[in-house]
Amino acid sequence: MAGYYAVAIEGIRALDSLDGMDDKIVSAARMAVNAAIRRAQSLGARSMENQVKFPRGYLTGEGGRLQIARFASDNSLEATLRGRDRPTSLARFVSGGAKPGQKGGVSVEVDPGIAKRMPGAFAIRLRNNNIGLAIRTKNPPSTGAKQIADNLFLVYGPSVDQVFNMTRMEIRDDVEDYLNDEFTRLLGLNL
Repeated sequence: MAGYYAVAIEGIRALDSLDGMDDKIVSAARMAVNAAIRRAQSLGARSMENQVKFPRGYLTGEGGRLQIARFASDNSLEATLRGRDRPTSLARFVSGGAKPGQKGGVSVEVDPGIAKRMPGAFAIRLRNNNIGLAIRTKNPPSTGAKQIADNLFLVYGPSVDQVFNMTRMEIRDDVEDYLNDEFTRLLGLNL
């Protein structure tokens, strides 16, 4: 079962309960929560890209791996941001791109600005037509490696949710302050 991590924002300081709340206040709260979850996605992605060299658009582009899974509604002022829990292929981190048939190893840059040479690694085309990074060895090269043949393993980097788990607490205070400011601003507009 996939694990999900939450950024628990204590909520809008001015609201204790939705019961009997004026529709305009609930609407302002819903819009503020939805604006805050978009901000959390943007801040989270930026912070994650500073920690791990995910390819451009990998986190928030079309089909991105850090997605808003649920927006707030008038019935539930809860929004969910979810990171993909599958490991990220190390082929995505190959400096200069991974090309099947290329010999002589590859350089991998998971930490921005720090490339590490993997002399025995090579790119292979997978059944789903994606490119994977493989290495031949008798023992698994890491705990996240997947054996695909005798002495042949696909190697992976961190999953999006692993990196988001480290990032979520970094962005919490900013998102919480933004949520409260946005709610106050929207109330002032008297929508």
